[in-house]
Amino acid sequence: MDYKNKSQMDKCAILEHAVLTSSPEELFALYRQLGQIQMSARALGLACRFRGLAHVRALVESGANFIYVRHEGAGAFYELRYWLTVLEMNDVLSYHVGGVDVRDACFRNYIWVTPPEMGDLFQQTLFNDRKESSGACAAEGEMRLSALPVEQRAEIVKYLYEHRESACFDAEELLFYAIMSSNRQITKVLKKCGVHFSKQRIAKLAEDGRSDEWYSFCHMLGYLGDEELIEVVGGIVREMDGARLYYTESVYEANYNPYRKQYRLYKPAFFQFVLESFNQKKMNKTKLMRGAIDQDSVACLELCAQYGWLEMPRRRDEMIKYASDGGKTECAAWLLAYKNRTADFAAEREKAEKRMMRKLSASPDSVAELKKIWGYEKRGDGTLMITRYKGTSTEIDVPETIGGSIVSAVGDRAFSPTALRLKIEQRQQRMTITQITLPETIDRIGDSAFDGCWALKQVRIPDRVTVIGERAFADCRSLRAVNVPEGVTAIHRETFSYCTALQNVTIPGTVEIIDKCAFQGCMALETVIICEGVLEIARHAFQNCKNLRSVVLPQSVQKIKNDTYKGTAPQTIFHNDADVTVTVTPKSYAERYCRRNDVRYVYRKGE
Repeated sequence: MDYKNKSQMDKCAILEHAVLTSSPEELFALYRQLGQIQMSARALGLACRFRGLAHVRALVESGANFIYVRHEGAGAFYELRYWLTVLEMNDVLSYHVGGVDVRDACFRNYIWVTPPEMGDLFQQTLFNDRKESSGACAAEGEMRLSALPVEQRAEIVKYLYEHRESACFDAEELLFYAIMSSNRQITKVLKKCGVHFSKQRIAKLAEDGRSDEWYSFCHMLGYLGDEELIEVVGGIVREMDGARLYYTESVYEANYNPYRKQYRLYKPAFFQFVLESFNQKKMNKTKLMRGAIDQDSVACLELCAQYGWLEMPRRRDEMIKYASDGGKTECAAWLLAYKNRTADFAAEREKAEKRMMRKLSASPDSVAELKKIWGYEKRGDGTLMITRYKGTSTEIDVPETIGGSIVSAVGDRAFSPTALRLKIEQRQQRMTITQITLPETIDRIGDSAFDGCWALKQVRIPDRVTVIGERAFADCRSLRAVNVPEGVTAIHRETFSYCTALQNVTIPGTVEIIDKCAFQGCMALETVIICEGVLEIARHAFQNCKNLRSVVLPQSVQKIKNDTYKGTAPQTIFHNDADVTVTVTPKSYAERYCRRNDVRYVYRKGE
């Protein structure tokens, strides 16, 4: 059969059907006939779950791999993780991977295979729900394949690990999901191969509670049984190099959910496990103790006391009042007894008097007033990082100090309307901010700090800043000019992407790398001057800058990355910038890059 005129989607569907219905030898021969296939990940995933090592080997030896290439019109289920994790996912956890519904046939322990003549090949092969919903028998020619026993999938894992480079097999990703699905056999195989969590994953789990990965992790926890959750979280923690897991309200909701009648958080042994496994500094201690009181759990309050949560007199007295007002007499009695055992009443009375005097003498710039406007936390060096703007002004001056501590950083999404847990009116307010003045004490601006501030026209970046984070100013549609200060060492990924009013940029020589998509989609951008000292420019750095006319590339540049796709010409850093002219130094790497990629260039004056 001639497959030359078949689309990539058709080729994928043919290959996937063959995986489920053909022998390894037939599959090997078919792959050769199909020619280049851009998205073989799903076929490989089906072989891993439903067919066996011989089919997997036939695909890998033919060139199949887990590289993700999104087809036009592909939905959310086309994620690399979706096809990698079919090796070990169970029906409960499959609901949460890549947004895939648990009803999807590929995550069941069986799959119905329909002959092509009975309907659309792509749809009928993979998503036939008819048997389950109606209880109907198999039609003529149909067959049902069951998932492979886990022992056979473990053998496949060994093979994939041995061929991980050619198969683009992410063993560390699989380890995470093997632990999450309590699959001890596959976890054991991976550990024997020496697989462990990367520093990046540990950092995500220990420090980042705002990513999609973290939300999926917490969501999965909510569908685990008590003992299963302790095993899973314990397994994850053992891979964390001594770090504790981050803690967000998603963890609370996964373990204390009245809607699902799930109250396990306040079982004493379970509560202790959570306190030991997650970072207590991120916990809402008042909320957790109130929950313990609501559940009449004196044992949980005792654990809170052991960890020092009741040492603050104000919080302790607040819990006593909460228990008394709620009629929780056992908890109230225990808290009163705890107070009588531990309180220094004279010292507490003195502190209360001082607190009253501070309140009476509070000025508009006092800590008490500033806390109404700013959320902040201490950094390791004792300075403060702004984590949240809570005010209503459109022209903002960030304070230099709060309570005698220097403000030295702007945290992730501090001003962004894309931040989590914002009310609608707060998001709308942040989108009206027009001007932000940062003090000279600032040395760091975090990821997405101003992402989506549409009305922002002016930001003064202090000279001390050395880190501008990923997407720090992304989608600031009113921002017209940027002067990156000397001292900044990197323009991170998507830092100024889709700043559609931005016209001119000068990048100092202290910057070593301009990362991926740093200025992508800056439609009004006309001139970019990159000073001597910059070493590397990553993929799509200036892609879709339709009005870009002039770019100066320094002699210092030693690496410029193109984006490559199978079967298509490489995409340069100026992809879709039709009228750009690059100024270069003769015989430089920049000149060779332009000549090699047919980018129009001229020499510097006098050279």
